[in-house]
Formats: sequence, C-alpha cells, structure tokens
Amino acid sequence: MDGRPPATPTVSEGILHLRELLLFLSVHLDRAPGVMWPEHEHPALGTPQRPEALDGLAAELGLRTGLVASSGRCSRTGGGPRNPAAHLVIHQTEGAGMWRLRDDGDEGAEAFRHRLRSGEVLYIPARWSWTVELTPGAQYVVTDLTPPGS
Repeated sequence: MDGRPPATPTVSEGILHLRELLLFLSVHLDRAPGVMWPEHEHPALGTPQRPEALDGLAAELGLRTGLVASSGRCSRTGGGPRNPAAHLVIHQTEGAGMWRLRDDGDEGAEAFRHRLRSGEVLYIPARWSWTVELTPGAQYVVTDLTPPGS
C-alpha cells in the first residue's frame, strides 16, 4: 500500500469489460443463467453512477448483440415484473444479494441460486423469473436486452 486512492476505471478498462461481457453472453445468451467474475470494471458502474454512462453501456451492448438495451440502477429487494422476452444482465455494484431464479417453462422448484457480490455479473435468460434479497445498502444495475419488436 502506497497511500494512494484506488485507481478509477479508465476508458480502456470499459472496453475490456465490454469484451468480457460479450464473451460471457456468447456462451449464456438464451441458454442458461450464469455468473461472471470480471477482470475489468466498466467506468459506468463506478460510484457515483451517471445515468448517461449507464445509457452508453446499454447502447454498446445493444449495438453488439443486435438487441434493444436499456439500463437502470436498482436497490429494491423482491422480484420484478418483466417483459418475458427480455434477457437481464445484473451488475451488483454495492453490497450483495441472494438471487433465486426459476425457468417459467419448468414447473419444478428453484433452478438457480447464487449470492452475488459487489463487482459480479449475473445473466438471467428470457422467460426466467427472479427474486432477490439484498444486504443493507446493496445496489445493482440491471440491463434489459430485448429482441427488436418485442
């Protein structure tokens, strides 16, 4: 430790994070839930978060996946009403949350459970329902990826 504050993520870190995220989505998109432990942080996810930076991250994801994308910051516990055609990318930005997922096409019990910690990313496929229990002060960014016309 040299007493300097931690480095702020740079634009190149954002590009590297986007690459990691796109590779992760190439494996999981429309298949199964997944968790990513990124090597690089995107500047849009830092504190304080700026809405225009989150919009930029969503726009990049939309452009590169061919899906319509939008992002927002959340700090609520519970489940979410959602467009059944939307895929979700969750960036846990502060604290932690216990995420429980279930394939809506499967009448079975809970299919996926994971304690997502700050800095981790969770992919929730379309047609999967979710609930989350957050630790106090926890926050996450959710990006919806929806096929055009849905």
